[in-house]
Amino acid sequence: MFLTIILPLLTPSLLYIAWLLMRGQAAPNAGDGQEGGVVRRLGDDMPWVTLVLSGAGLALAATMTMYLLQPMGSPTSEYSPPRMENGRIIPAELRDRDADAPDASGSADALPD
Repeated sequence: MFLTIILPLLTPSLLYIAWLLMRGQAAPNAGDGQEGGVVRRLGDDMPWVTLVLSGAGLALAATMTMYLLQPMGSPTSEYSPPRMENGRIIPAELRDRDADAPDASGSADALPD
């Protein structure tokens, strides 16, 4: 959840703040009599809508990427959840139901003559 939702949502804002710091916006503005810097920029001039929309787009892209890259079995595959056997955790797996079924001849071990 952190890698697919939270991190993509925060990345544009964190990059924008880093860009402001590197650009030198943290220094007081000369001549205007106000304290300048990142704190003032974050409150007034920060493009919140752009940052939120770009973060939502990144979160959507990360979620779709994770969905498309996950292992998928055939329509006849069967999911076996993780289980404990002899004190060891056996990971989840997808098994093809057709591969577990015996042959139509009645015997899976029968060899042709």
